[in-house]
Amino acid sequence: MSWQTIYAANRDLVRAKAWGDLLRRALPFFALLLMVISLFVVQSFGQGSALLAWMGAAGVAIIGASLLSVSPLERRANRAFRSGDYATAIGLYEKLAQEKPLARNKAFLGAALGAAERNEESVDHSTQAIEQDPEYGLAYYNRALVLQRMGKKSRAVKDLKRALEADLPRRFRSAARGMLEEVS
Repeated sequence: MSWQTIYAANRDLVRAKAWGDLLRRALPFFALLLMVISLFVVQSFGQGSALLAWMGAAGVAIIGASLLSVSPLERRANRAFRSGDYATAIGLYEKLAQEKPLARNKAFLGAALGAAERNEESVDHSTQAIEQDPEYGLAYYNRALVLQRMGKKSRAVKDLKRALEADLPRRFRSAARGMLEEVS
C-alpha cells in the first residue's frame, strides 16, 4: 500500500476537499509508515522481548487503523449492500449521504436503490452525484446499469463512455467496456 494507492482510490475526496475523510482513509498507510520508522529504534535494542512487544503493538496499530479508516456507518451500509439486504443499505446510505453529502455517498445510495429496482430514484441520486462531481465515474457507471435495465440504451451508452473518460476504479473499467460492447 502506498500513498499513490490511497490517492487513486479516493480522488473524489480530493476534488471535494474532504481532507478529513482522505486522512481517515490514509490511516493504515500512516500506521505502516510508523511501524517501519520505529523498526530502526527497536532494532537498536536488539532484545527479543522488545521486538515481540513492538510486533504486537504494530499489529494492534495496523488493525486499529484499518478499522478506523472507514466509518462504522459506511462499513454497515457496505456490508448490507454486499449481502443483498438493499432495504437496510438504502437506509444507511441515506443517513450517510445526509451526514456527509459527498458525491460518493450519493452514488452509493443510487447503487443501492438500483439494486432494489427503485430505478427512478436510483437515476436521480446518481445524477445528483454526477452534478456534484462530474469526474466521479462510478456514478456514471451505476446510472448506466439502471438506464440499461430501464431500456434507455442510448443514455446508458453515453454514461458508459463518460464513465470510462472519468475517474472510474480499475475494477469497473473492464466491466464498463464489456457492457458498452454489449449495449452498442
